[in-house]
Amino acid sequence: MLFDSKPPKPRTGIFKYIPLPLLIVLIVVAAAICYFEFRNLPEEHAVDHFMTALEEGNYQEAYKLWEPAPSYQFQDFMHDWGPKGDYGKITTYKILDTESKGSGLVIVTVQINNQTPPLDLVVTRKSKGLAYSPF
Repeated sequence: MLFDSKPPKPRTGIFKYIPLPLLIVLIVVAAAICYFEFRNLPEEHAVDHFMTALEEGNYQEAYKLWEPAPSYQFQDFMHDWGPKGDYGKITTYKILDTESKGSGLVIVTVQINNQTPPLDLVVTRKSKGLAYSPF
């Protein structure tokens, strides 16, 4: 009986080189890396959209993307972000980093017109609205 059994099938494909448990671990690690690397991508896109609107001089569109307090009017926004604002006419920007703050906020660090220090903006995950970072 012992000698009547058939020999095991030879491994084929990727299983010939990598055992199944190791392949599962590799897939889980790759998924975790992708999650942590790309989880804040929508918020980065929101900042990119905002900064592009400012670059193009489309201040009304940029103001709509901003999530101001009711007392923060368009003229206040222009004072901060307009051509005579803190950064002047925005010609270049670079998103440097993102950091999640709880489940609802993301801090996006952006360098504007090569000025230092970079600016931290808060993006609300749900609405993709922007604001100055209190952190």
